[in-house]
Amino acid sequence: MPTIPTPNAILERLVQVLAHRQRPVPSESKKARGAVAVIIRQGLGDLWVLMIRRRESPSDLWSGQMAFPGGRSDPQDRTLFDTVRRETLEEVGIDVNEHKFLGCLRNVQPKNAPMLVSPFVFLESKRAHPTTSREATEIVWVPVSFLTNPKNVTSIMAAIRGDNVPMGCYRYSNHMIWGMSFRIIQEIISIITNHAWRHKAETEVR
Repeated sequence: MPTIPTPNAILERLVQVLAHRQRPVPSESKKARGAVAVIIRQGLGDLWVLMIRRRESPSDLWSGQMAFPGGRSDPQDRTLFDTVRRETLEEVGIDVNEHKFLGCLRNVQPKNAPMLVSPFVFLESKRAHPTTSREATEIVWVPVSFLTNPKNVTSIMAAIRGDNVPMGCYRYSNHMIWGMSFRIIQEIISIITNHAWRHKAETEVR
């Protein structure tokens, strides 16, 4: 198991790596585009990542799931940064322009929708007060110390293209974090530890 650095060392590592990733990874894909915000808070001797529980809705492909604030790009969005700013403001009431933009992670493709999602990472510059909305029914700050501990990674069986597939996940409090959100977190962990560890239970369909 890799040694987990201190919160200050984690931030230093993220800033260093993401300084070279100031724009989403280019793609020639014709799929719909989307963007999510990974907002990091410092405090209580740890780092915390903002997540939401999506409101249950039959029209939402991620109904009731844990997720990062964000969504699909709209025609009025000039860039994916415009998308992540608009969506984060709509879902949790945070204007990402008021916080420090660190950089972008690799694009992620959901398993249940033909789209490409770009994660934007921000460091909280002043105390944010996220609120619930018609899309976000709960606000959850997840400690990075929990996410960086491989012992907290488990697995679930998920229906993917008609097959039941074991997929990596976290069980934080009474929340299940899996799927696209889990994969986004795994890239952050890889950057933090400089070691792309993967739990043997994670079997994402490529």
